[in-house]
Amino acid sequence: MMWWWEDEFESVNAKLDILINLVNRLLMKERQMAIDLTTVTAEVAKNTDVTASVVTLLNNLTAIIKAIPASSDPTTQAALDKLTATLASNDTAIAGAVTANTPAAP
Repeated sequence: MMWWWEDEFESVNAKLDILINLVNRLLMKERQMAIDLTTVTAEVAKNTDVTASVVTLLNNLTAIIKAIPASSDPTTQAALDKLTATLASNDTAIAGAVTANTPAAP
């Protein structure tokens, strides 16, 4: 013999099962996001180190090229001037990218 409330109880039970499954899926997604955030944080740190190294390299190359005595050959001097300008342009591009992707202080 079934009581009148047994149908209601089964319906509520089924809805609770659905809610429990949804909560479990949300918790799983949250854990995945935490893992992804850890990965992204590590990538940003690595990228920051690489960017600093590139800037240092470009600055050093620019200094080395500027330290080369002026050439009496106009073609050689033009090539050196072009290299210096290219390195300066690269510095500016990197600095601009860093500035554009750095959030403003609160």
